[in-house]
Amino acid sequence: MNPENEIDKTEALEPVETAAANVAEARGGVDGRRRPKWLLPLIAVVCAVVLVVAGVVGWNMYRGAKLAEAKEACATAADGVRNNANEYNALLNGDAADAAAIKAEQVKDSKTVESLGKELKASAPEYEGCVAENAQGLDAATVKLGEQADWYKAHEKSLSKAVKAVTESKDSKRLDDAKANLKAKLDEASKLLTDSDGKVQDNATRETLTNAIDAANKLKDANDATKIDKAHKTLEDAINGVNASVQA
Repeated sequence: MNPENEIDKTEALEPVETAAANVAEARGGVDGRRRPKWLLPLIAVVCAVVLVVAGVVGWNMYRGAKLAEAKEACATAADGVRNNANEYNALLNGDAADAAAIKAEQVKDSKTVESLGKELKASAPEYEGCVAENAQGLDAATVKLGEQADWYKAHEKSLSKAVKAVTESKDSKRLDDAKANLKAKLDEASKLLTDSDGKVQDNATRETLTNAIDAANKLKDANDATKIDKAHKTLEDAINGVNASVQA
C-alpha cells in the first residue's frame, strides 16, 4: 500500500465533535455566546403567569355564563308565577267572590258551600322574585318560584271546581223550587177552574185560565227554571183574573 494514498485518506475525514463542543453549543449556541442564567427561570415564570391568567379568565367566563343562564331561568320562572297568580286572582275576585255570597239555604247541597269556604281560606305563597346575586342563589329561587307557580295552578283548578259546584247546586235547587211552585199553582188553578164554573161575570177569564193551565202542564217537567217561573207567573195572573170575575 502506498503511504501517500493513506495520508490523503486521513485528510479527507470529517472532524469529530467532542463533548466539550456539544456543551459549548448548548450553552452559547453556534455563535459561542452564553445565555444568561436568569433567562430560563424568567421564561418559566412568564409561562406560569400566562397559565394562571388564562385560567382566571376562563373561570370568569364560565361563571359569567352560568350566572346569565341562572338569571334567564329565574326570569322565566318568575313570569310563570305572575301568569298563574293573575289567573288565580281573577277567579278569586270574580266568580269565586260571587259564589261566596251564596248561602247554604240557597243550594241543594250545603257541602258545596263549605268546600268553597275552605278553598277561599287558602293562603297564597309570598312572591320573592329573583333577588339573589349569584348563580346558586338564583337556582334556588327558580326552584321556589316553580313551586309557587304549581301552587297557583293547582288552587286555581280546585277553586274553579268549588265555584262550579256551588253555582250548579244553586241552579239545581232553583229548578226544583220552580217545579214545586208550578205544581202547587197548577193544583190551585185546576181547582179554581172547577169551582168557578157558572160563577164568573166574564167567562173569558176562565178561558184564559184554561190556556194557562195547558201551557204550564207542558213545562212542569222542563229543565229551564226561567221558563217555568214565567209559566207560574202567567198562571197566577190567570187565577187572579178568575177570582176577580167571581167577586164581580
